[in-house]
Amino acid sequence: MSRLTPRLPARLAPLWTARSGREKGLLILALVGVLAYAGHAALTHLPAGGESFIATTSVTTPDPGLQRLPPISPVSVEQWRSTAVEQGLALTHIEVTAHGVTTHGEAASPEAFSDFARWAAQHGWWAVAWQLERREGQSLALVAHWRSQLERPGPEAGSAPLDTTATATESR
Repeated sequence: MSRLTPRLPARLAPLWTARSGREKGLLILALVGVLAYAGHAALTHLPAGGESFIATTSVTTPDPGLQRLPPISPVSVEQWRSTAVEQGLALTHIEVTAHGVTTHGEAASPEAFSDFARWAAQHGWWAVAWQLERREGQSLALVAHWRSQLERPGPEAGSAPLDTTATATESR
């Protein structure tokens, strides 16, 4: 092993010679592992096939996950009302504002609301707050707020995450 003695600065040479053969082997093995990991990390972040590095880190290309989101359809009160009936809801009030859509009505079951929420999501509208309350009998009172964005504008130019809430109560 004396032929593999590395050339070290004068300050480090005594520290290296004070190590046992096993420690020296483990230190060399650790160095090889760190270099291999660093090389792998560097190579996975390099552009492939002659692309420039700037083009790969550009923010002009949208996130592939965002491309899978459905387009936002404009709210047609009549379409929402008729689809709700098909799904088992009876919407008595639909209010469209700049902040979203608020619906009031009755649901035959929680699954009916879930089915309607799935339809709305396919049209770009997300239930961000809702309340289902069991009334005397079988129907559920429903209040839901829908948004076409996953974030709402904050007081400044930025945005804040939505405060999503859901409640379900049963009254007798």
